[in-house]
Amino acid sequence: MDYDPKNTTARVREWKYLTGRDFAEMDRANTVAVVSCSPLEVHGPHLPTITDNQEAEGLTLRIMEILCERYAEIQFVHLPPVYVACDVLPHPGSVMFRPSTCRAVVQDMGRSLVRQGFRHIWMGSFHGGPRHFLGMEAAADHVNRKYGGKMVSVFSTMIARLTDGDSDLSDVLCTIEGLDRDALDGDTHGGVVETSLMLYLLGKYVDPGYAELPQMTLGRRLAARGERPLSTSSLKEVFRGFREKLFYYLEDTYSGMPSAASAEIGKDAIDKLATLAADAMGDVWEGKLDPNDCHSPLWSKRWLFTMPALGWAFERAVGYKNPIF
Repeated sequence: MDYDPKNTTARVREWKYLTGRDFAEMDRANTVAVVSCSPLEVHGPHLPTITDNQEAEGLTLRIMEILCERYAEIQFVHLPPVYVACDVLPHPGSVMFRPSTCRAVVQDMGRSLVRQGFRHIWMGSFHGGPRHFLGMEAAADHVNRKYGGKMVSVFSTMIARLTDGDSDLSDVLCTIEGLDRDALDGDTHGGVVETSLMLYLLGKYVDPGYAELPQMTLGRRLAARGERPLSTSSLKEVFRGFREKLFYYLEDTYSGMPSAASAEIGKDAIDKLATLAADAMGDVWEGKLDPNDCHSPLWSKRWLFTMPALGWAFERAVGYKNPIF
């Protein structure tokens, strides 16, 4: 599915094409402003850097289609996507921003929209960096408390419903025809899931060499070195896991099995995730789910990820030097 920006309906309208008169006549009480906030980031040697952003757009657009079928009164206005994001792979092609910058951008955007009368604001994303989605949540929380908005991170709401807060969606997607546990093992970045999504959403920009890429994961690398698997049995082990993942992605730009991907898997994955996310966002629209309850399970520990001093201390402790900041 190659997204056509002019393919709009009366109920899903593109912000960038609207005029002052369009906004003056808009029923903002029944309108949801939707924007995707996901990075430009390297995803292996085979996927375009727009991957996370395009996945967020594809998922969000499908959610809007589903909700337009369910609710006769709902309207959407779709803003151009934003690529301000943190915790991206430190390789040429990735565009990195500070967590504080990401939060400030989302917060200012939300404030601007609420001041214009758009209380319902939904942010799409498909980037699993905790400092990224927790920063979005923190910005939304500020906008809601201070300006009376109803700003929600769709990604955070989705992972709260579908996982224990992890961005790993393998348990949700393993029932899709053509996917199995072996292919999903260690699939965290540019593997079978994201390659399938991009074959469906933007296939002409996927390097055909994906079909020849070997399965590569951190678990396999540790096993090859004779080291024990990662675990969360103690704080020391959690710390070790963060360190190992950090240095894995300094060397490699994907994790998973891209060769098992197909456009058919990508379409089914979009449909499944969008349907499940639409259920949650429908509850938000109906008032059954309060925006204050649309946080990821990591929300209670957000200070561990969002305090700049802790991030600096962690990088110093593991011997990592950020190549940008």
